[in-house]
Amino acid sequence: MRHEIDPDEIFLDSENIPGFDVHQFEGRIERPISRATIIILSSTFLLLGLILLGRAWFLQGREGATYAALSEGNSRKQTLVFSERGTVVDRNGVKLAWNNVDPLNADFSKRSYIDSQGFAHVLGYVKYPAKDRQGNYFRNEFEGIAGVERFYNDDLAGSQGLKIVEKDALGKTQSESIVRPAIFGKNITLSIDSRVQHQLFLSIEELADRVGFSGGAGMIMDVHTGEVIALSSFPEYSSQVMSDGSDAKLIGEYVKSSRKPFLDRVVSGLYVPGSIVKPYVAIGALEEHVIDPAKKILSTGSISIPNPYDPALKS
Repeated sequence: MRHEIDPDEIFLDSENIPGFDVHQFEGRIERPISRATIIILSSTFLLLGLILLGRAWFLQGREGATYAALSEGNSRKQTLVFSERGTVVDRNGVKLAWNNVDPLNADFSKRSYIDSQGFAHVLGYVKYPAKDRQGNYFRNEFEGIAGVERFYNDDLAGSQGLKIVEKDALGKTQSESIVRPAIFGKNITLSIDSRVQHQLFLSIEELADRVGFSGGAGMIMDVHTGEVIALSSFPEYSSQVMSDGSDAKLIGEYVKSSRKPFLDRVVSGLYVPGSIVKPYVAIGALEEHVIDPAKKILSTGSISIPNPYDPALKS
């Protein structure tokens, strides 16, 4: 005859405890989970479920169309492909302005200028494309400011390209396709000789400082071809500083300086006519047959004007 043994009739043999496999729950008596624990866990799961359902309704029900449009826009986005700006060289092929890759901004190359005095007013400088706080370009072109950078801006700039970038939900780029390739800008060769240009600037600087002038300008031309060999204005600014825009203190000094370093005295200065006007007067006299090429005029360095009250006297 078999008798069932109730749990309360079993006594734990403490001598056998070390031999029990505790990981298999040997030597343990199971106890039921309390009602309070079940209520707390159920309430927690219910609360989490309500939060998830509410968030799902907000994202898909109320704001579903808005986020769908944003998602579509983020997955496929048009991006500019910036063109390389043309290089500027002197008559001997010496680089005056060129491009350098900026590791901090891989979208476009930065402009570099010759590290020598006397070229700022000839070359000018550029303003770079700029982004707003959302990372979108509100200025997507290089803008030439003054000098060659401005005058030949259309040739130097080229034209921007366009590509479509596809990204996944995590923002990782999945594919890129060029819709319109960028066209690089044209290279420009100037008639300027960089060596003569630099020496002309130094000569003007030395003379201005020696006699106390606030500035000066000079130009050297080839009389046979009309080519400009050197064209220099003193004082000047730094094309590199103005393009980079990082040295706000120095730029402020340029702006406040009484010597006006932004003024190109060669082409923008105002001067009273001097000896340079005499050839034009002579050309006019020849054209009007007032004189002929063989006519000689003696100049003693003085002029006499008859006294209107006494013709015998001159002043």
